[in-house]
Amino acid sequence: MRIFYFQKNKLTGGFKLSLKILIISALFCACQKDTVPPNATHRLTGFPNILDLTGLPDSTTDRSVYVFSDLGAWFGYGLPSADRPDLLGSFTGPFLMTQDNGVWISPVLSRLEIMDAETGKAIDFPTPEVEEINSYPGRLKQVFLTKNPELRIATELIFVTNRTALTRVSVENTSSNADVQLRLRWSGSSFLEGVSFSKNETGVQIGFGKNKNIGVVSLAGNAGAKVVIADGSYQISTPEKLVKGNGGWEVFLAHSFYFSKNEWENEQAKLARIFEKPAAAFSENEHRWNTWLEKVLPPSAGKSDQRIAVKCLETLVTNWRSPAGFLQHEGLFPSYNYEWFHGFWSWDSWKHAVALARFHPELAKNQVRAMYDFQDEAGMIADCVYRDNAIEDPNWRDTKPPLSAWAVWEIFEQTEDRAFLEELLPKLEKYHRWWYQFRDHDGNGLCEYGSTDGTLIAAKWESGMDNAVRFDETKLVKNNAPGWSMNRESVDLNAYLFTEKNYLARIAEALGQTEKSAQYRTESAALQNQIQTLFFDEKTGWFYDIDLATKTQIKVPGPEGWIPLWAKAATSGQAAQVRETMFDTAKFATYIPFPTLVADHPKFTPKNGYWRGPIWLDQVYFAITGLKNYGYHEDANRSTRQVLDRLEGLQGTAPIFENYHPLTGEGMESRHFSWSAAHLLLLLWQD
Repeated sequence: MRIFYFQKNKLTGGFKLSLKILIISALFCACQKDTVPPNATHRLTGFPNILDLTGLPDSTTDRSVYVFSDLGAWFGYGLPSADRPDLLGSFTGPFLMTQDNGVWISPVLSRLEIMDAETGKAIDFPTPEVEEINSYPGRLKQVFLTKNPELRIATELIFVTNRTALTRVSVENTSSNADVQLRLRWSGSSFLEGVSFSKNETGVQIGFGKNKNIGVVSLAGNAGAKVVIADGSYQISTPEKLVKGNGGWEVFLAHSFYFSKNEWENEQAKLARIFEKPAAAFSENEHRWNTWLEKVLPPSAGKSDQRIAVKCLETLVTNWRSPAGFLQHEGLFPSYNYEWFHGFWSWDSWKHAVALARFHPELAKNQVRAMYDFQDEAGMIADCVYRDNAIEDPNWRDTKPPLSAWAVWEIFEQTEDRAFLEELLPKLEKYHRWWYQFRDHDGNGLCEYGSTDGTLIAAKWESGMDNAVRFDETKLVKNNAPGWSMNRESVDLNAYLFTEKNYLARIAEALGQTEKSAQYRTESAALQNQIQTLFFDEKTGWFYDIDLATKTQIKVPGPEGWIPLWAKAATSGQAAQVRETMFDTAKFATYIPFPTLVADHPKFTPKNGYWRGPIWLDQVYFAITGLKNYGYHEDANRSTRQVLDRLEGLQGTAPIFENYHPLTGEGMESRHFSWSAAHLLLLLWQD
């Protein structure tokens, strides 16, 4: 953790002057492209505390306290609660997503104190008046008033790079006739084992024991600052400053975290530019987030739906990680808050990218690239990949359902970037062919989920529906090495492949490759016929997996039954029958609609059942989109409202969950889950 500090001297009344400068900067930004309207409810200040980020961790691995991050940084911060006046002006954390699957280096690494420069002692504020302790999209902010001396203190934290967070401390002397001589001081220590502080030529260096990551506490722009190292802690304080009556003082403190000395050296030029005009970084941050808000907020949505959209945006951005280690491109964690989700997963990535394309298309592109960096010679994409392969290797035991062509096309729809299509098409085709080479056991053009190591658990993982009831009696059959298949042809997998053929046809056509486009359309027509004739049961009105050997249907109704509607592979008559089952209150029309197992099944166990009944929002999105594809707009819109109005915490400050209880709406499993946020946005935009 590297901490920079520098201050900006002001004349009397300089605080008010700074406000004028900021207002002018904001007006200038509002004149630029992609601006937002002046309506405050559509600006970041209109959305305070969408997520509850208050609290202090009581251990290095405390997951009950949540953080905010931005720009792909590998660390994040929260807010102290109002009942801790000793921590006013400071920020919780940081939480480091760099070792041991996420740890807190400290409850508060940099605790702010206002010092009486004449006595050298910290000023005690026994009854400060707190104006706000709020999180906003893109920033954390605190404001409080003191009586003796009469001061107004404001602290704000933003991220300025993917390695640096910047805090602005604004001190205003609200007395008109009393000058005050002040000094600011930050002190900190760590309860993370192996962390040490030492003085170096620029300030303080933080060591992480055997870990190669480095931290530095460094002063920038003020040679008169004082550094003290003692007893496993540090102090860094500004030179004293006379703040006259009605005058102000601004100080900027930055935390940075690096994986290596080279990273630290490469960041210095960038930080030097930022520190020349640090206030401008706050204006740029506000403009960036207001632009994202304008792109994310549904045009005609009410305030409650706007808050859901902002919660989704904040969730996605906090899970954003920049390139590091073996990760060559940026992408999103499924959840920074869950210890085993500190990596990129393939079908998560495709889903994230579809939503990201709307407000951050470059991040969406890189999310796709991040997974294709791990495509092997045969065309397979790893299931999941990590920054540090010394800790955890990529999972090559299985892949995930093929949705990347969907993501690539959605990105193209937002960007019209033909070069991106040209870059990805050969890789998409290689992956598409891989399925038929390694997951089509009998060569009939219908694929199966499987594994590379011959284990059933990895084959179930490949479906993405790890413990789904439809796989309870599954066995594996050997294909060409290193391929194994389940002994069933899954309807959702083949519907995804049908959709992929259609997207590959669109991509080829957009690139002027008409013969290739025609070939994919021919293949998709043939596969569509197989889906309609082999997987559908007229009696029950549902699509099912089929046994590989006997071709009999495995009649366990689950979300795979509506995937052909999302893929537009069903006939209109089949869609009508599926719809009827979807809205049967004994089956899929639960309190939260469309669970991952039919509700009247004896193995329906929604409480922590994972894929045996809980609501997964990707499958809900596929269900609702499938209904719209076949003209059932009223049903789709009603179902969307039930989801948005009934899921626990969407209207409050709770996080977005991995899945939900279909009978109560209770959030379950991991918190701050990216693909849930992505699909909620997609539902909001549809609605």
